[in-house]
Amino acid sequence: MTFQLILDENIPKTVVEKLLDNNHQIIAIRTEFPGKTDKEIIKLSKDKRQPILTMDKDFGFLVYKEKLQPYCVILLRIKPQSPEMIYSTIKLVLNEIERLEINLEDKFLVFDGKTLRIRKLEV
Repeated sequence: MTFQLILDENIPKTVVEKLLDNNHQIIAIRTEFPGKTDKEIIKLSKDKRQPILTMDKDFGFLVYKEKLQPYCVILLRIKPQSPEMIYSTIKLVLNEIERLEINLEDKFLVFDGKTLRIRKLEV
């Protein structure tokens, strides 16, 4: 299965390229919208109906404290050691989403390296 994703600036370029090589439809903030704020990325997610993939915990604050409404956030709470490790983690998460047939709309997913937690966003 291919995914449509918005990749935050903290996702390395080599990871973006590998995801593109695997036919995922990617909006890479680092190359397409450098400097876009997290709030603007949340609006883009809602407008495009695509999940944000990030390692930035600030999205949790914006969604749960400021009540901003993205389409979906997939937060990787990992200590990235290399682009290869980040890519393999993303592949693992995407495979789990597919295996569990998770509808991503209005969801906030957090992967800590072991467990994938899924919360429904209040709309």
